[in-house]
Amino acid sequence: MGRPRRRPVDRRSERTRGLRASRPADNSRNPAALLIIGVHREELAFGERVAEGLGPELIDLLRIPEGISGRRPHPDQVFYYELQHRELYRQIKDQIHGHYSLVVDLHCGLDQAGPCADVISRDTGLLVCVERQATERFGTTPGSRPVRAVVLEGQASTSSPPGVAQGRTVIPPGVWDDPALCYVGLEVYLRRPGAGDERDWALARWLIRAVLACRPGAQLAADHL
Repeated sequence: MGRPRRRPVDRRSERTRGLRASRPADNSRNPAALLIIGVHREELAFGERVAEGLGPELIDLLRIPEGISGRRPHPDQVFYYELQHRELYRQIKDQIHGHYSLVVDLHCGLDQAGPCADVISRDTGLLVCVERQATERFGTTPGSRPVRAVVLEGQASTSSPPGVAQGRTVIPPGVWDDPALCYVGLEVYLRRPGAGDERDWALARWLIRAVLACRPGAQLAADHL
């Protein structure tokens, strides 16, 4: 995520100035949902391929054209790395505030056992629902279910239910722990670097649909996953 710039008039960085959801929010949908891709610039190509298979009637799209680096920083760069994350997410939240009640933040990593994924949120009800959908789809045999639920515990969250892992994030609590916004992070693990393949994109799309089906007030039926 790049170093923020200090400007007295326009506080947004070059990365997010002028950004708008490429599919404008449809107020007839309740609640409106947004998919964010490209926060980490190395992951933009993967996010674009996933988004190609999701229609505008399903979810709006916010594409970050020049995201920050997702690579682990050197120890002496951790402060700036975390600062860049906070600044970019602050700018994103400023732009989407009041327009969406659900945000899906798509990322990717590497795992030779992939494709697999972590679903990350403070909303334990949503996580339990996604876990249930994953069990129905992939079964309960050890190693057969490629989805893990991870709860972020903050002021707005409840204690994690049995079987749900606990996690931490560099994303500002003002984003993921906001009672007015349901934040869901998706980390899809690819088998090799790059934009992924059909199996990776299919898992990501299925997870996004599962999250939409599990959100409060959902209208997407589980049999459409």
